Amino acid sequence: MSVLGIDFGGTKVALRVESADGARRDERLRIGADEPAVSVLERTFAAAARLAEPGVVDAVGVSTPGIVFDDRVDLAPNVVGWSELDLAGRFRDAFGAVPVAIENDVKAAALAEARAGALRGTRVGLYVNLGTGIAIAPVLDGRVLRGAHGAAGEIGYGIVGAVSEWRAGVPTLEEFAGGSGLERRVAADGHVPASDVPGLIAARGTSPAADEMWSGTIDEIARHLITAALTCDPSRIVVGGGMTRAGSALFQPLSERLGTALPYAPELLLSEFGPDASLRGAVMLADDAVEA
Repeated sequence: MSVLGIDFGGTKVALRVESADGARRDERLRIGADEPAVSVLERTFAAAARLAEPGVVDAVGVSTPGIVFDDRVDLAPNVVGWSELDLAGRFRDAFGAVPVAIENDVKAAALAEARAGALRGTRVGLYVNLGTGIAIAPVLDGRVLRGAHGAAGEIGYGIVGAVSEWRAGVPTLEEFAGGSGLERRVAADGHVPASDVPGLIAARGTSPAADEMWSGTIDEIARHLITAALTCDPSRIVVGGGMTRAGSALFQPLSERLGTALPYAPELLLSEFGPDASLRGAVMLADDAVEA
């Protein structure tokens, strides 16, 4: 038996064929700037054929940004045209009778962490993605909470500042503190001696403007995580995503803020699978589809 896992991101596609004996074959694709969704899919299907001919694999698991429905993927702006795609239909056409399971990328990562990673054995946990996008996934008794529309944990759409001012241009959490949004703020701020997020982090301690911007970013992330933690009372929070490359510059102040504000502070851990978490989750979705 072998399964195919595919993880779509904003700038890349990761594919993995995994056999029952544990053997793996991987391939990575870069998504071009402004490359249309149809082109990304066509190249992905060609890469899948190189790894394992459709029909040879027993199931396919897919992780994708956005909210997954049977005929579309909502709220997936990073690839041009992605939200207009009938993603499930395209995969059915490409793989025929082979079962295909499609899930949101953060929820797929949470599944991997819950079953085999840093959330393993945790009755109530929270997976947090801090990257280009920001989202969480509550995990209850090993199961990832999806919500009524599959949109549970989309805190990136939370409002920074007063809700009454939102339509006047107040940013969402993702626009303010996500990787791309923070990069834009750094580039636009003439007082911060940096041009990107790594430069912002490196300038801390030598630039009051850099200290203020980074501290404000952590404050806003912490504010939303505190609300989420108060809602589900996790014993453990696992953080993944590109911003974890900031290391202690992220984890120390975030842990301090959570510990100060929460009556029962959860343990804060780094994702065990790192950038591979969503792909690992996609493979697990494929395994589940075989069993079903």
